Amino acid sequence: MATLEHSKSDPSAGFTLLEVMISIAILAVVGLASAMVMIPVIQAQNESREFTQATAMSRAVLEELYSQSLEELTNPEDGYLLSANWPQKGTQIYGETPTVLEMSDPTIPTVQVSTTDLEADPVEVLVTVSWTGRDSGPVTREFWVVRTR
Repeated sequence: MATLEHSKSDPSAGFTLLEVMISIAILAVVGLASAMVMIPVIQAQNESREFTQATAMSRAVLEELYSQSLEELTNPEDGYLLSANWPQKGTQIYGETPTVLEMSDPTIPTVQVSTTDLEADPVEVLVTVSWTGRDSGPVTREFWVVRTR
């Protein structure tokens, strides 16, 4: 009668449970370290996006201030500098009607244009852009424009 002989396991036949657990632990540490490196990168990306959006909106307002004559800017009926026209938020700056979501989003910049005296020469215009950054909190930037008659 043939007897079955138990052969010793070949050590290269597979991984033991201990080896698998150690490799999972090493993988977890490396994954956590790479995730920690990504957090500041994502914060910097968010801040850059917010500044770019605010800069574009500021530029649109500043270009409007430079492209119109001073008479058009200070017209008492529908002048661009009238306080009734400001503040504007988001797509309002481009002459569009903003959505309710856009108006309630604090990360979308609000632009305020103010001047002390529309009859003065030169007219000093303060353009203030403000928003709440996702990672940086409240942010405000001011630009002065001086227009002469």
